[in-house]
Amino acid sequence: MEKIKSLLLKMLPDSIKKEILRPLCRQYKYYKYLKVYKQNQELSKKLKNKEKIRVAFLAIHSSVWKYDTLYRLMEKHPRFDPIIIVCPVVNFGYENMINVMNECYKRFCKGYNCIKAYDNKNNSYIDIRKDIEPDIIFYTNPYKGLIDDRYYINQYKDILTCYVPYYWGESALYDFSFNLEMQNLVWKLYSETKSHKKYSQQYAYNKGINAIVSGYPGIDNLINPQYQYKDVWKIKDRSIKRIIWAPHHTISSSEIIHYSCFLNFYQDMIDFAKKYRNKIQIAFKPHPLLKVKLYNYWGKEKTDSYYKEWETMPNSMLSEGDYIDLFLSSDGIIHDSGSFIAEYLYTRKPALHTMTNPKTYEEFNEIGKQCLDVYYHAKNKNEIEAFIINLINGKDELFEARNKFITTNLMPPNHKLASENIFNDILVSIS
Repeated sequence: MEKIKSLLLKMLPDSIKKEILRPLCRQYKYYKYLKVYKQNQELSKKLKNKEKIRVAFLAIHSSVWKYDTLYRLMEKHPRFDPIIIVCPVVNFGYENMINVMNECYKRFCKGYNCIKAYDNKNNSYIDIRKDIEPDIIFYTNPYKGLIDDRYYINQYKDILTCYVPYYWGESALYDFSFNLEMQNLVWKLYSETKSHKKYSQQYAYNKGINAIVSGYPGIDNLINPQYQYKDVWKIKDRSIKRIIWAPHHTISSSEIIHYSCFLNFYQDMIDFAKKYRNKIQIAFKPHPLLKVKLYNYWGKEKTDSYYKEWETMPNSMLSEGDYIDLFLSSDGIIHDSGSFIAEYLYTRKPALHTMTNPKTYEEFNEIGKQCLDVYYHAKNKNEIEAFIINLINGKDELFEARNKFITTNLMPPNHKLASENIFNDILVSIS
């Protein structure tokens, strides 16, 4: 019988073989990750009687750090001992690795317990297992090959691991967003909304067994009434409207997603800043990867000159770090980004999304499309200018619809901040 089965499989076309084998493969991987989940549950039991829990946060880019409130909650609690480990990003060359690592370390070296994973003077890496001895590791990015392999999750199967998406999940690349090895291996996968947990249950090999709806900690300070933001804008006169322009990095046609309209509007946005210089100021907030990609596309000289122009115009500024204060002290945003689609909505301020390719809309999942439905939209410079004029004049026809959607669909559960939900879940799990 086995020989007959083998012979039949050989005779079948590859496309049909895949259809037969795919569900068997998924079932095999489900049991594989179910075993990991059960192992993690046993590991968590071992921490119940431990007096001090060492929690390591593996940071890479300061601009995608989402754990600040969670870190502070742990810092204040007697059972936790948190530490930030700045891990080098290795996939864009050595010079970029050192620059990004140093910039990230500079962000955390004051006010946090923070160390670098790599010492470039001695060309040496710390051994997290031996030197730090963490009980729990929080990852800030799920991609294998981004950080050195010695720090990837598959090296720490005997240590509890957690992951909060570094971006608010809007993409229709479901396997990429919900079914990478990281999402399947972690002890706790904290989901932004019920929709995101549903996607994990539908697309992850482990059927979302480790997914917990916590809300998205990246927006905690956007909704926290106790948070006092700083005015980070160049011009302090509030009669001058404050507009963020946040272009995405996907400028190449070979990208797996095609969000970016930067090459369509990069000059128009400078022209608008100059044309309305007495009425608006614009903060250029590019994705951290845009400059690296523009170096390859434009060259270093043109790219640096473009960024410099945003720094030096009297009514513009370059913003490359944290964006919470920028968001809270702004009046509106123009962007083609991914995560910002939802994140900026929490400010409840007017938002314009640029999209020159109508097919791009299908690259968003259903909750992402629902967010876009309460946006203003532009496919050309005239529609961008119309949004700017309406912002200057205080016109916002979508305010009520936007406000209702946020309240109904986007707020964290339990009437708490997302970080509070995560903290409470961890505490209960080890108590």
